[in-house]
Amino acid sequence: MSNPPELGQRAILRYNRLSYELAAFEYVLRKAKPAGAVGAATVHQVNQMLRAANSLFRRHADLPRFDLLDPAAPVTVADLTILLSRLTIGALHFEERYKHLQTVPPKPSLYDSEGLPSPHR
Repeated sequence: MSNPPELGQRAILRYNRLSYELAAFEYVLRKAKPAGAVGAATVHQVNQMLRAANSLFRRHADLPRFDLLDPAAPVTVADLTILLSRLTIGALHFEERYKHLQTVPPKPSLYDSEGLPSPHR
C-alpha cells in the first residue's frame, strides 16, 4: 500500500484535539472507574468526538465509522467504554497511516536568520 499524502494543518489540529479528548476520557474511565448512566453533557462531548473521527476517517474504507449517540437514550459506562475503545483503535490505525503525526515538529526559533530576536514573537 502506498503512503497517503501528508495531512494538512487543519486536519492535524482536528486529530490532535480528538486524541487529547480521547486520552482524557480514557484516563477518567481507567482511574476514576465511574459507574451508572452517562449524562447529557458527556453524550454531547462523545458525539463531537465521533463527528471528528468520522470526518478524519471518511477517506479510509478500512477505518471504522461511528453512529452518533442518541441524547435521549440511556448510555451506560460500559457502552461508553466499548465505544471509546473502538474509537481509540481507529485513531491508532489512523496515526500509523500518517507517520508525520507521530513526530514532534520542531519549535519555531525565537531568533531570525541574523540571530536577532524575531519580531513575530
